[in-house]
Amino acid sequence: MSNFHGMEDLLQDFLVEAGDLLSGVDNKLVDLEQSPSDHKLLNEIFRGFHTIKGGAGFLNATELVTLCHLTENLFDRLRNNELSVDGEIMDVILAATGAVRTMFDTLARGLQPDPADPALLARLKAALTGKLAVATPQVAGANGDEPNWNVLFDAVAGTRGLAAAAAGVAAAGIPAEPGFTHSVKGETPEQIIHAAIGRRAADKPGAAVPAGRRDTEKTRDSSIRVDTARLDQVLNLSGEIGLTKNRLNALRSDIMNGRSDTETLHALDQAVSQLDLLVSDMQNAVMKTRMQPVGRLFQKYPRIARDLARSLGKDVELALVGEETEIDKTMIEDLSDPIIHLIRNAVDHGVESTEERRASGKPEKSQVRLEARQEGDHIVILIADDGRGMNAEHLRAKAIEKGLITDEEANTMDESQSFNLILLPGFSTKDVASDVSGRGVGMDVVKTNIQKLNGSIDIKSIQGKGSTFVLSLPLTLAILPVLVVELARQPFAVPLSMVREIMPIQPEAIQEVGGCATMVVRGEVMPMYPLSYLLGWPSEHPPGYGVLMQTAAHSFILAIDGFMGREDAVIKSLDDFRPKGVAGVTNLSNGKIVLILDMKELLVMIGEARGVPRSVFMPAEDQAA
Repeated sequence: MSNFHGMEDLLQDFLVEAGDLLSGVDNKLVDLEQSPSDHKLLNEIFRGFHTIKGGAGFLNATELVTLCHLTENLFDRLRNNELSVDGEIMDVILAATGAVRTMFDTLARGLQPDPADPALLARLKAALTGKLAVATPQVAGANGDEPNWNVLFDAVAGTRGLAAAAAGVAAAGIPAEPGFTHSVKGETPEQIIHAAIGRRAADKPGAAVPAGRRDTEKTRDSSIRVDTARLDQVLNLSGEIGLTKNRLNALRSDIMNGRSDTETLHALDQAVSQLDLLVSDMQNAVMKTRMQPVGRLFQKYPRIARDLARSLGKDVELALVGEETEIDKTMIEDLSDPIIHLIRNAVDHGVESTEERRASGKPEKSQVRLEARQEGDHIVILIADDGRGMNAEHLRAKAIEKGLITDEEANTMDESQSFNLILLPGFSTKDVASDVSGRGVGMDVVKTNIQKLNGSIDIKSIQGKGSTFVLSLPLTLAILPVLVVELARQPFAVPLSMVREIMPIQPEAIQEVGGCATMVVRGEVMPMYPLSYLLGWPSEHPPGYGVLMQTAAHSFILAIDGFMGREDAVIKSLDDFRPKGVAGVTNLSNGKIVLILDMKELLVMIGEARGVPRSVFMPAEDQAA
């Protein structure tokens, strides 16, 4: 049974508000480490923690109050210049905020949290008295050793420092609470990374959890914050729709009673048009309630980058750009892990050591940029570093060595295709796997997860300058603007975001260049792909229209029989059974069910680079002849 009977709503409000406050505190702590004399930052951190402590006290979460009180006292001494910010104090503070997050997870299950680890409390008390024991952690690169996951965990959670602190505290005569033990043996890299995060976005507190639920059972956050102005808009539109509905009912009665004069029919046409406009506005307004600032996703990453860089002996700053950009709430949760992988790779693989940067004339502090922006009906997220960059030839050689591609395939690859090799399962450029990376897992998972969101990933890199990963995602997962095309009197939907132009096709305009069917559009030679060929259908007659389409890297013409127009498709997924090349299904305005095609997957299936011969545009009987 929950320990908060009758207070569930208050508890959920606290968890949402306090979770955001704590994320803000974590980010400010990372900034404080770079600007230790910034008293404005210290005061903001102090106020955030004080608010969390007050809410915990109202819920009678005694152990959380105790931990917050000790940490708050440490902030108070720092802002009063009684102590100064250094790496050791920052480690113990971040260990405390991590413990607070763990207590939030316990509260989310309706249970009062257990006391914080005694050694953590002891280390906080030692820091308050200025007698914090200094542990000297081994960092990556020291003596040529690979980084160790135990070291990484220690830097993140402070466990090695805690053990050393317990001994130091006892030697200093400060009472320490016994019984603290911790081991990270057997923990996987993902567990360690998640320890650095504090919690995954999908595990945010806020959703109601049945009483008695265990720690291992995590649930997605089903709550959402909506600006009251947006709810007011929905309410106003619903009132307008209600009035229009009443008008239509009245007109229906008139028509049923025999009125069919011009004035009545004109009024009916106006009412239907008004309803169409209002429903469209309502649909857009409701969709906006799902949109959330991407900053809520970004806010936890500076600490992840800081902790990982510190454990690797690197000096890295994560710069956030475009935090106000809005994105679908569901997508925010599903983007969490891919971005963690990309930031981890940027810090571990992309960024050089301090010594390397100094030798190459670069600033010792490297910068990783995490940026979001809206481009049309897509959201673009960039993860860029100013590190060593990638060598396309080296990547091809590694892929051949691991048996992922053949020599012939390598010879046909351009630079962009070579960079994409790192997205293959089992690919790694490291000869020896470290505990952070190098086992050939992770980047293929990033690609898979982005594709599940109907998105794409593009890689750009300049050797010696750095690498950029560009994620392109639909603005929302719920509604997708599509162009409905026809093939053999069967409708199919293709994403409108890929469509640039529709044009008639004259058979004589189809030319064969290098064995591939092409068509010249305003002086540019474009490869052509009949939809019938992509789907494996027989061609009954030459296509009548071409749709000029564009992916992140290629432009091509999709040859079709005809088209039915634009629709806003409400996507229904096919999770249990999804044929290759199909992104989902939708209902058209006429009630027909159509497949939404995944053009990128269809092109990959046939081998986009090879193209198709001109003969496939001829009817089946002509091909047989």
